[in-house]
Amino acid sequence: MTKRAHDVHVGDRITYLASTPATWRGLCRHGTVVANPIADPYTAVVWIPTQPDESAEDTEPTWVRHDRVVDVASVE
Repeated sequence: MTKRAHDVHVGDRITYLASTPATWRGLCRHGTVVANPIADPYTAVVWIPTQPDESAEDTEPTWVRHDRVVDVASVE
């Protein structure tokens, strides 16, 4: 089942754009949402704390902007 970026929950798998148009290297990455998304009230940006697939489990989460999320898959 796929969902949109604003429907993200802890444990969901996401695919996100990890590069900028200037680099285009490593275009998409995959990860698991590790906490509830946080909205920045000043910029209207929603940040999603994500554990990238290639990182160690004790690594701090990567903060992914909601507009960089390509796909959300629920693992229910």
